[in-house]
Amino acid sequence: MGISNEIYSIAQTYLRKVRPSGPENVMAICPFHVKADGSPEQHPSFAMSLVNGLWFCHACQEKGNLYTFLTGIGLTRDQIDLHHSLTIESARKNLPAAFDPAKPKVYTDSPIPESLLGVFDYCPLDLLRDGYTEQTLKRFEVGFDMTHYRVTYPVRDLSGQLMAISGRSVVNAYPKYKIYDKEFSCWGLPAREMWDKKGALWNAHTVYPELFFQSRPETLVVVEGFKACMWVWQAGIKNVVALLGTYLSNEQRWIIERMGAPVYLFLDNNWPGVKGTHKCGEQLRNSTRLFVIEYPDRLRDDEDAQPDNLTPEEIWEQKNRAISYFDWKTAA
Repeated sequence: MGISNEIYSIAQTYLRKVRPSGPENVMAICPFHVKADGSPEQHPSFAMSLVNGLWFCHACQEKGNLYTFLTGIGLTRDQIDLHHSLTIESARKNLPAAFDPAKPKVYTDSPIPESLLGVFDYCPLDLLRDGYTEQTLKRFEVGFDMTHYRVTYPVRDLSGQLMAISGRSVVNAYPKYKIYDKEFSCWGLPAREMWDKKGALWNAHTVYPELFFQSRPETLVVVEGFKACMWVWQAGIKNVVALLGTYLSNEQRWIIERMGAPVYLFLDNNWPGVKGTHKCGEQLRNSTRLFVIEYPDRLRDDEDAQPDNLTPEEIWEQKNRAISYFDWKTAA
């Protein structure tokens, strides 16, 4: 059975009113939203590609790839593992062969099983106290490692494949953030080789599908880390990705440019963040519409300020007041 037939079989199994839409897409009832009066949607607004599994709902604006579809409809991680080869192979369709950051060889040859995330199915209470909602933490698959006392953040590549697990210590262990390697032996898995984060743009696997269905993609906000990304998303700006640092790799640049959206840099307010904004800006200024989100007056001189120090209202206000990178560079 070919990829298209397998994706079509999945669509027929889990979607209602599936009908062809051109030679490579299907339309169906969106499984992820209901109408304002609480009744289920009756009109097909959900588009899915039979070539690569990308999907987009024209009504509720939800989007994703085959992996996020399978998780969204409620399949268990063991069930998703059964579709692993299909989710990876389908997501790589239509990507240029000459330069493909969605193919990190070590992870293709030795993938982390999705079922491992079940070990971390605990809600990190400190993040709840910080203001993150359970919905947000579940959306980003954040968990807690009871063995190593670390908040866990799954890291996925552009295709949605689980490529690494980052753990943040809650007991002041060193290092504060750690990409798991030897830890995997605790769960009967081989230790992971050293990973290369250059191809990891956190949350890109859920933002990227909009490119496939939208001729004019919306705003893309770029932040540094996990918490900032979740905070901006929780404020209502859904197209947000994290560099996992201040350095923009060629692979990350390729992904951002492929999205074709205006880019808003929103790095931390410290010296590394300002320096990173300069470097990212120089790399993107000739290929994207580029803006910089500045911090509000109350945080302008606070070198510890990060996006998650702003209220949702402040995030939107500062985003709407963002200035072009060229103006920011001139004023800096």
